[in-house]
Amino acid sequence: MDETLKSLFRYVKREDYDATWQGLRQHVLGMLYHHEMRFIDVLSVLMRSYSQALMEPRFELPGRHSAAEDLVLAPVKGSHAIEFMGPAAMDQRYSVEQFYGAMIRKMLSDLRLARVDWCADEIWPDGRDTTMHHQQRLALSRE
Repeated sequence: MDETLKSLFRYVKREDYDATWQGLRQHVLGMLYHHEMRFIDVLSVLMRSYSQALMEPRFELPGRHSAAEDLVLAPVKGSHAIEFMGPAAMDQRYSVEQFYGAMIRKMLSDLRLARVDWCADEIWPDGRDTTMHHQQRLALSRE
């Protein structure tokens, strides 16, 4: 597991986090890469880390076997959709930021729900208690 994925887990497992690309850049990726990362850079780095997490079955990511479909549909279907009930019409227009922002929220949400008890020492080398993270994951998965 690389430092980016570890940092992303530390970020999304916090009680409150900013799920926008700007928040991700400011609080995580900017510190690892460059504070002036562009939108496409943030998205690319997140995609690589999300792919890495998907390849590790012990994370038990939600929808692991349908991840590509779920990610593509995230802007228009599900809890991360731009509009709660989906697009009103086929000619509905969204900005690039809205469209990919929904995908970013979906990936961060999946990482938040990932099982990390098996690698907690690697993610939180300071010995942070992960019991609350396991309980939080169970509560979120029931919603």
